Amino acid sequence: MKKEWNVVEVLRQSRHDWLNKIQLIKGNLVLNKLERVKEIIEEIIIEMQHEAKLTNLNAFAFAELLMTYNWQARRFRLEYEVLGDVCDLSSYDEELADWCRQFFYVLEENADGNGDNYLSISIEVKENVRFFFDYSGTITNVSSLEQWLRNHMDGTAIFVEMFEIHNEEMTIVLKINM
Repeated sequence: MKKEWNVVEVLRQSRHDWLNKIQLIKGNLVLNKLERVKEIIEEIIIEMQHEAKLTNLNAFAFAELLMTYNWQARRFRLEYEVLGDVCDLSSYDEELADWCRQFFYVLEENADGNGDNYLSISIEVKENVRFFFDYSGTITNVSSLEQWLRNHMDGTAIFVEMFEIHNEEMTIVLKINM
């Protein structure tokens, strides 16, 4: 699942993403849809603020995973946001990145490849750090996901606090014991 990105590939993909955003703005300007242009620019600003907060968590393997996930063909689209102040998660970085890689793999295996599937991750930084995973899309094998999540409910610093799964949606709360 993990692809090693070299600097040129990262710059190429980043340039591609930015060109898509600029073309979207340019197309709406041509159509004189100025309100939509303002919305797109505001969305970009918010996305960049969340990216900055994500990198400021000092969990670089985790940040790389989230920031590059959509660069390859996947069964679901990933988006994320960071809520609250930032903190230093460097000591949890590898475990958090590994947990997410494994979870994404299991989710990919159980997501319907023909549907519109989305996973939104909200990272809430307060006195504790919690990760809220909200999935919308078709799940082909609910029991497989349930079993995987049950196996990750205790035992480490990072654990599943609660989850709820249905055929077309799922919510998971992941917590770091700090």
